[in-house]
Amino acid sequence: MNYFLCSVCGQKLTESEKGAVCPKGHSFDKAKSGYINLLPNNLPKGNHGDNKLMVKARHDFLEKGYYEPLRKELCRVIKKYAPEKAVILDAGCGEGFYTKGVFDYLEEAEMLALDISKDAMKITAKRDKRIKCAAASVFHLPVESESVDICYSVFSPLCESEFERVIKKNGYFIYVIPAENHLWSLKKAVYNEPYKNSVKPYEMENFSFVEKINVDGIMQMENENDVLNLFMMTPYYYKTSEEDTKKLMSSPPEEIEYSFEILVFRK
Repeated sequence: MNYFLCSVCGQKLTESEKGAVCPKGHSFDKAKSGYINLLPNNLPKGNHGDNKLMVKARHDFLEKGYYEPLRKELCRVIKKYAPEKAVILDAGCGEGFYTKGVFDYLEEAEMLALDISKDAMKITAKRDKRIKCAAASVFHLPVESESVDICYSVFSPLCESEFERVIKKNGYFIYVIPAENHLWSLKKAVYNEPYKNSVKPYEMENFSFVEKINVDGIMQMENENDVLNLFMMTPYYYKTSEEDTKKLMSSPPEEIEYSFEILVFRK
């Protein structure tokens, strides 16, 4: 079953090997990797979402297994709340590390994956042809209303109105965010006055808060390139001076804390 909608008129798409088309004739190309490009034509030129450099850094770091404890716990939590033959949406999936993990862990799930970065979607779509992939913004989800059992988001932008729209009644939204002490050693190695993450109250309109799961640990960094890739995954890298980046790489920490919160909400 196809859950994607035309990003022009909102009608249901019919997919083919080469792309997708709606009843009004709006057509969308399918990339060689397998994702459908549902981004509107009126987007400004340039990169949207993560660029090739950022995607490569994230992919190289995640494939080393540093965040595997988070992926395993996320899979467990999603399976806890997923009905049989669930429809799962990874909103802001990035390069698909968590998407593929969740899909493999669940039985008979329909997996949808969306991200605004076409560079990221190239990797996600190649991970498993059974995952339905599209380049799209989480602020304009080309997904039918009340069609998914669980929508989850890992470090991606939050658009409550769209998530509420696509989740079924009594369905779940699962949000993964960095906790207060996440990457504290990395920050101390970069900044003279590091600051901890600000964690917002657990409130979403038209959702009830169900539970919070903490995932904490210490990563033993194998080499300085892994430290750099981790740094490049964060917003800090693109706001940090070249001098501070050199300071980090001159003496990269051998151990770095990770600290996540998995938040579960019910619609």
